[in-house]
Amino acid sequence: MTRAANAISSSVRREWTRLRADPWDFAMLTSIPLALYLLTWWIFSAGVARDLPLVVIDRDHSVLSRSLIRMLDQSPGLKVALAANSETEAFHLIRERRAFGIVAIPAGMQKTMLGGGAASVQWAYNAQFASHTGAMTRDVRTVVATLSAGIETQGRAKRGAAAIEARQLYEPVRTRTAALFNESGSYLPSLALPVAFSLMHILVTLAAVTGIGRELRGATVPDWLAAADGQLGAALLGKLIIPFGAFAAQALLLVLLFGVVLGWPILGSATAMLLGTAFFISAYLALGACIVAFTSSLRSALSICAFVTAPAFAFSGQGFPVLAMPLAARIWAEALPLTHYLPLLNNTWMAGAPLRFGIVPVALLLLFTLGFGAAAYLRLASRVRQPASWGKL
Repeated sequence: MTRAANAISSSVRREWTRLRADPWDFAMLTSIPLALYLLTWWIFSAGVARDLPLVVIDRDHSVLSRSLIRMLDQSPGLKVALAANSETEAFHLIRERRAFGIVAIPAGMQKTMLGGGAASVQWAYNAQFASHTGAMTRDVRTVVATLSAGIETQGRAKRGAAAIEARQLYEPVRTRTAALFNESGSYLPSLALPVAFSLMHILVTLAAVTGIGRELRGATVPDWLAAADGQLGAALLGKLIIPFGAFAAQALLLVLLFGVVLGWPILGSATAMLLGTAFFISAYLALGACIVAFTSSLRSALSICAFVTAPAFAFSGQGFPVLAMPLAARIWAEALPLTHYLPLLNNTWMAGAPLRFGIVPVALLLLFTLGFGAAAYLRLASRVRQPASWGKL
């Protein structure tokens, strides 16, 4: 046990010396990830989208239409940026992305409403921007419904109904909406936090690929093994312990940033988060080692690393449900550790899930670590005995 510990310690010291002599690799473990996390926080720091621009086509030019426009502009999520005189002009503004939706008020709306009739306000939105227009659609509907309810309540009150009775007659069945786990609808916990950990999984894999890949490319495998007393397992652990510690510390900083500074504490099991995050980092370190072991080329390994990690967020179910994906896409998604980590992150951090709900994803992340790690070890055991495979780009 002492011999193995000494071998690992010696390997760690050699890796630390290498990192200190390579400012770029050292920065990839320290300043660059921190800058990316802070950039992610800054992008979503507003929390909720405000003042999203829309265009109004007012064909009525009445007191009622002006009241509707004023209510739209006063809604926190909306901003009446421009008024258009025609649909052609409005569509031109949409294509220029100076607005994301069009509210068209029909001619004669006030006259129709005063006569007891019904009028339709058209809402057209640019569906290319689902996150923009989803929130805008909700706010436009709320404003129009509020205006309509006010008109109907006043009309019934004029016909002799009491105010409470008028509201009940207008809306005998009501929908009571309750938001769960993110009542304010902030993007910080729902998007910024998963994006930050998604960036981390790319950097973790890259750290393993470059750390081992440089030994193969530089044909320094004998020196690497000699520092670990000839033990490949100790050499691998010594190579990966430093990036594991660096990214574990960064995960802790993210917990402090979002949980303490920004006021989004972990509501569920801290044990599940601790174990899940540790195995999440180790799984991607093992994956990076596996990629470089099977390619023996740093350049090829970097390309595969980008292919696997860069689009992983799209397959994670955070933006589009995994259950709605085609079978092939679902298989690929389930083969990625990130797909299993982000639900654990969401359920534990925001939804307050206890430990028992985190056992399955934690176990899967551990299996990813063991599986990729074993494959990397077995392949590298062959590579280190093949000097002809060293020195490749």
